[in-house]
Amino acid sequence: REILEQQQRERYDTSFHSMCMFCDQEFTGNRSVLLNHMAREHAFNIGLPDNIVNCYEFLAVLQEKLDNLQCLYCEKVFRDKNTLKDHMRKKQHRRINAKNKEYDKFYIINYLEFGKSWEEVQSEDDRELLDTLEEDWSDWEEHPVCAVCLFCEQQADTTEKLHLHMQKSHGFDFPKIKSEHGLNFYQQVKLVNFIRREIHHCRCYNCQEKFQSKGGLISHMEETKHITFLPARSAWDQPQYYFPTYENDTLLCTLSDSEDLINEDQSEDIPVVSEDTSNLKALKQSSVLNQLLYEENKSQEKF
Repeated sequence: REILEQQQRERYDTSFHSMCMFCDQEFTGNRSVLLNHMAREHAFNIGLPDNIVNCYEFLAVLQEKLDNLQCLYCEKVFRDKNTLKDHMRKKQHRRINAKNKEYDKFYIINYLEFGKSWEEVQSEDDRELLDTLEEDWSDWEEHPVCAVCLFCEQQADTTEKLHLHMQKSHGFDFPKIKSEHGLNFYQQVKLVNFIRREIHHCRCYNCQEKFQSKGGLISHMEETKHITFLPARSAWDQPQYYFPTYENDTLLCTLSDSEDLINEDQSEDIPVVSEDTSNLKALKQSSVLNQLLYEENKSQEKF
């Protein structure tokens, strides 16, 4: 969410100020003016302005490479600036290296298509645009949709495989947690989104300690066993976690109610007799709801 807000601010920012990396021309106003200039005048296209986030940092990274006499595409270092310019022009290397993961954080698509790099998403879009021929569905194959682990980038094409990975690699037994706490579908959704958000912020969801990297966080959680049990229900069972942390989070599509809850729903209907509401004062003292509320409060304290 923070990234989307940052990108939105940059889209409408009119205080942008920077110089072209190739001709030293100065640009002010909106970032799109500079990016469009480099694409049009220098054939250097890093993408549509609306697809980029943290533009200042992105340009600084590219400028530093050029200052170090490094080609932006093949990343070779040259002896002087003129040799570098000739190389990039003749070899058509006035573009960035798509394999360099350093650039991933500057493309908004990486925050929208969870589990895919911007290059993969871009190639999918290109194939759709270029496919102008009559479609032939005879060789259509159904590809399994992969869900991503809560704690690392591991993907699995079945729920069972993903659960097994999280249990063996991280000590997080999702089916067991779901069963022990009797989590229904909506509670599972909130739990997954809560964990996703805490991991995204590099914060342990049990002790709230923050870390500099995701790797450091996961090591801490595995060593302290903080990864194996849930925090208080009040921490994650909140309406805000109905909304996914990552768009297109396939794991959410694989969730289902536990068999116990399904069996309860499928059991025979039990007739319900309403309580006498003619005397509300007496009802407050004798209502069975008092016992239900008492039991509910006790169960909440366990989490």
